[in-house]
Amino acid sequence: MNRNIAFCLITLLLLVTMGSCSSNSSDTMNGKLKIATDSVTETGSFKKSNGETCDMKVTLVVSYPQTSQDTATATKLQQLFVTNLLKVPDSTMSVIDAMKRYAKSIVSQDTPSSVGDTHAMGDSLNIDVDEINIDRFEPRIVIKVVYNDNDLITFCKEETINKNGQNTSVSHHYASFDLQEMKRVTLSDMFRDDSLDKLTAQLKEKLMDDKGASDEDELNDLGYFNLPNLSVNGNFFFTSRGVTWSYDPSVIAVASVGEPTINIDYDDLEPFFCDNSILKRM
Repeated sequence: MNRNIAFCLITLLLLVTMGSCSSNSSDTMNGKLKIATDSVTETGSFKKSNGETCDMKVTLVVSYPQTSQDTATATKLQQLFVTNLLKVPDSTMSVIDAMKRYAKSIVSQDTPSSVGDTHAMGDSLNIDVDEINIDRFEPRIVIKVVYNDNDLITFCKEETINKNGQNTSVSHHYASFDLQEMKRVTLSDMFRDDSLDKLTAQLKEKLMDDKGASDEDELNDLGYFNLPNLSVNGNFFFTSRGVTWSYDPSVIAVASVGEPTINIDYDDLEPFFCDNSILKRM
């Protein structure tokens, strides 16, 4: 009898464990929005100027809004996701079909349309070395949720370029959506237009403080050579503390610095709020 009881307990524990593992394909955000993850891969090739072939493989891994307690909300958010993050103008297309189209568009963009055509040096591949030396070109794009609270959700698109088996560049771009208004969040949803110059100055001051620099000359010495390009741009994301702005490599600093990010706390941003700023929710 004791053996039977033990066997039943072990079986029950195994079933519970298996059930918990099966839920890894999706995640529920704040009990309202379920996030699913899928991936697609597209391949292609083109003839280089020396007559040899360069192989391409585009990998796309996407976490996207799947369902919600409100079906209309989920549908609208998927449409925003498709048009803003997958760059597909047809907002009625399913996320999976949009992913396939997006991956194919990257391959077709970087693959000559006629068989036997060759790429010009540095053509749309954004290659920083002689194209002849590249035999494999593999962009990898990962889209994931980095913030979901206060009726705001932010997705990060991480783009990694791999050439001949080595990652040569990584960049991050962000898109945030207001779940109350069901639209993409812009700077005008947060700040007054007449405050952006002062906010840019605060970004510069925060960068100097973060890097321990007393003036712009010291920032230059640290590799921040192009400070005139430092501005309040649309590449931002939300955190529990504040808003973080991200800048592509080489835009405001040398490539070795990487991607500069500057976070300003919500309390410090309050003087710049517009009347109906979404940041008042934080």
